[in-house]
Formats: sequence, structure tokens, C-alpha cells
Amino acid sequence: MKDFLNALILCLACILTSQAQDHYDATKALSSEDLFLKQNNNKRVFTKAGERYLALDASPILGGFHRFRYFPGDQIRFKAKGLAGTLRKEVYTVSDSSFTFSYVNEVERRMETEEILLGNIRKIKTFRRIPFVTEGALLFPLAGLIFIGADFFNLGIDGKRFTTDSQALAIGGALAATGFICYKFSFSTVKINGHNRIKVLKTY
Repeated sequence: MKDFLNALILCLACILTSQAQDHYDATKALSSEDLFLKQNNNKRVFTKAGERYLALDASPILGGFHRFRYFPGDQIRFKAKGLAGTLRKEVYTVSDSSFTFSYVNEVERRMETEEILLGNIRKIKTFRRIPFVTEGALLFPLAGLIFIGADFFNLGIDGKRFTTDSQALAIGGALAATGFICYKFSFSTVKINGHNRIKVLKTY
């Protein structure tokens, strides 16, 4: 009986292996760019190689090196020389040394584009979703607030309501500080300098 089971398992393994080889098609293998798009849940499909996109290589104090990619159609938040405040725009086109965004000219009632040279960009606000860490940016401060509120409205060690002590404040403050650190890991402002660079790359 044991020999029969071993033979059966061996036969099944050989059949599955042969079927897997028959169904494998090297032409359907995902390229590195396809793997990136799949990994990042990007629904955009490139019809050809050579599509330009913005790449921000950032080395912040918290989080280490990371590359942020901005394709045409993606939103980018940035500060640039000669422009007031932080702009949040959708990338329209990307050239070798600049990108453009479109806007509505209310006076002439038509769509227009404005070019931003990469050399004029000063800061870029980034977002990076990190499992559990990004959620902690909201949950930890909320937990700290609830902890302090529970201590304030319930009977404490002294048997009184509407009072709190330094220990409860310290714990609530520690939770809020942890949330702030999680926020900095997920949401950061990258200053363009020798360590942080923005450039144009192409798909392949």
C-alpha cells in the first residue's frame, strides 16, 4: 500500500510538472516595468517603450533611500522657484528637463499648459504607504487622545472625575509622538539638493 501511494504521488508530480511546462510561455513573462506597475497597483498601461516619467531619488533622515515615480496623469505636490506656495498639480507631459501641467484659463475659457523646469523645483511633498506604519499615523494619536479622555472623564486613583495626572499625560503624549514619527515615515517633504534629486527616466 505504501509503495502504491508513493507511486501515485510521483505520477501526480510528473503530470503537474509537465502541464506547468506546457502552459509556460516566455513571451508572456512580465517585464521589470510590468512588475513595477503590478506591484504598485498602477492601472496605467503603456503602449510603447520610451514613455518619460519623473523619478525622485530621495534619501531622507527617516526611512532611507526610496525612489518616487510620477507618470503623466499622476498628481505631484511641489514648490518651485518663482511660484508662490505649494502647488498640487497633475503631470500632463514630461520632457527631458521639465514637465507640464494643464489648467483652465478662466479669462479666455480654454485649457492651457505651464512648463516647470526640473532645475526650478525646490521641494516635493511625498507619500509612501508603509503597512501598519501609515495607519499608525492616525491611530496612535487617536489612541493617546482616547486614553487621556478616559482618564479625564472616569474615576481616577484619587476618586475624582474631570481630572488627570502626569502619568496619563505622559502615556498619551508618547502615543501621539509615535503617531508623529509614523506620519514622517509616510508623509515627508523632500528638499531637492545633492542628496535628493529629481530626473527624467523612460520606460523600456
